[in-house]
Amino acid sequence: MVDANPTTPPPSSLGSSAASITNPSNKHAKPKPLTRNSNANASSQTYVLFVLTCVFVTMTGNFLHHRIADPHSLHRRSMDAFKKHHLEGHNELAKKLEEEKQDRKEVAASKLSLASNGTSAKALLPPIGHDLAGLSCADHGGPSDELAAEMVYWKDIPSDSNFKSPIGAHDKTKKYLTFEPDGGGFNNIRMSLETIVVMAHAMGRILVMPPAQNHYLLRKDRDKQRTHFSFDDFYHMEQVGFEHAGLEIITMEDFLLKEAMTGNLKDKETGKVVFPPYNRTDWNGQDPKELKEYLRNVTLTPLNWAPGSCLAAFPSDDGPEHFEELNGFMHELKQGEFPKSQDFLDNPVPVDAPPFERLKEAVAGQVQRLCIYSQEMQQAPVVHFMCYHKMRVRMLTHFYAFLFFEDWRHDLWSKRFVRDHLRYSDEIQCAAARVVAALRERARKRDPEGNPNGEFDSMHIRRGDFQYKETQISSDEIYENSKDELKEGETVFVATDHVGKPFFKPLADHYDLVFLKDFAKELEGVNTNYFGMIDQLVASRGRVFFGCYHSTFTGFIVRMRGYHSVKDKSQGYESGLLYNTYYYTGNREKNLYQHYGPLIPPYYSREFPTAWRNIDYGIEELVSASAS
Repeated sequence: MVDANPTTPPPSSLGSSAASITNPSNKHAKPKPLTRNSNANASSQTYVLFVLTCVFVTMTGNFLHHRIADPHSLHRRSMDAFKKHHLEGHNELAKKLEEEKQDRKEVAASKLSLASNGTSAKALLPPIGHDLAGLSCADHGGPSDELAAEMVYWKDIPSDSNFKSPIGAHDKTKKYLTFEPDGGGFNNIRMSLETIVVMAHAMGRILVMPPAQNHYLLRKDRDKQRTHFSFDDFYHMEQVGFEHAGLEIITMEDFLLKEAMTGNLKDKETGKVVFPPYNRTDWNGQDPKELKEYLRNVTLTPLNWAPGSCLAAFPSDDGPEHFEELNGFMHELKQGEFPKSQDFLDNPVPVDAPPFERLKEAVAGQVQRLCIYSQEMQQAPVVHFMCYHKMRVRMLTHFYAFLFFEDWRHDLWSKRFVRDHLRYSDEIQCAAARVVAALRERARKRDPEGNPNGEFDSMHIRRGDFQYKETQISSDEIYENSKDELKEGETVFVATDHVGKPFFKPLADHYDLVFLKDFAKELEGVNTNYFGMIDQLVASRGRVFFGCYHSTFTGFIVRMRGYHSVKDKSQGYESGLLYNTYYYTGNREKNLYQHYGPLIPPYYSREFPTAWRNIDYGIEELVSASAS
């Protein structure tokens, strides 16, 4: 019998306490048993609730899949977020940087105009990270500006900052140059960088700087200090781009955000859009191997641009016919007796000689062809220079030994550009200045009357894993080869990679020998990976310097001494001679820098006077060239 008005709620609603609730006055009464109809009703309601729950779960799952987990929706939302948080911000930053650069261009133009009228315009320059014309160490732990001034060999030349390469001057599309740092020691890295930066300017391309990464031999005390470095850690690279109207410099992250993540980089074999590995744009501190492989795959890589086998030549005007003129010069040279290096020993070609005459000296004895910036290269959106030892692809050369400019003013500009702007950062310069000041004080105290200026001499003694075994002579031999130029008892600063004082005893018996490690107070807080550069700067200030033949470390010390000789107008500077600079390895090469020596391979193993000889000639003529 069915109860039409049941007083007991279904168990699904009230649970096991239902009977006691219906009869609260008789708490000992037995619960009224459920009828068959009650059981059926409860089961039906449970089934309906189950079906509704399933439908709800299914609909919720579909909603979540399509709105949240669906790959297409994920991609769309991630791209929207990427554009909002990266591209829009990047575009705003790029716009801001472009406005700042334009402001600097206008200031530089005003400065140039005033300078041409004989008016000082130094106050017009907006605040920047370092002083273009000098060196202030107030923010770097000293020394005073007066003591720091002796480190300065560079200049601030307004007309140089306005000079643009004629190549690509009328091409309004953005084109880039990317590169891989050299895999050797820092001075190999430095040489490669100088060449790449000058090439970017010559080609009219935006220079893309590699991300911060580990570099060979710059990994000291990795558990105590930073060992991932970008070039901004060694140079004022960001400032260099602001300072020059003809050169724009951006980071790899900016480049990847702007070009790679927007689908502008394509596989050069298939033509399909390729994004960076893992869609990563910030590669700072990451292993760059996969990034290198990616860039090699989506760019033009000129493998035949090989220093030592060709000369990269740039005409004075844009257009293919002007490149052909340079090839014509080379063809004409080959028709007659090819010039020899010894033809130019102590007989340099004037810096403003016609291009054909200057080309003779540039290729003498070795280079048989020109590397031409072809139409294919000019049209490529990105040109990438690799460093791949197995393929012998490497920019291990001096910029002035690999690049030839038809216009002699462009040639001298490139040499001034490297001198004035690709110099070590203020932090490194100031650390070296503190050591030099302490060195002079030490030398002065040892002989107050005979050495009132605190003169000291310097050496670079290369040992370690150096491949040129003929340079690894004993300390006794070094003394014998250098004693005629050094004063007995004189303070001598030694830059070296050798540890252990016993090796240096024969020298210490005759001189007051000091090393960089003797100046812990002056170097407190300085990253020890900068010590090699500081060694170079300190050694460059020695009255007399003895270096190691074939060493690129010695080479840059010599070049800085060449820059200083031009500034100081030292004896023989007009011809690029350095009368107090020697090699300690023997009589054959000891006095090389007392003569003008032409380029001789291997070019990277030493510096040549053409890097600093008459480097400031023709600046006035460049003003008219920049204005035209």
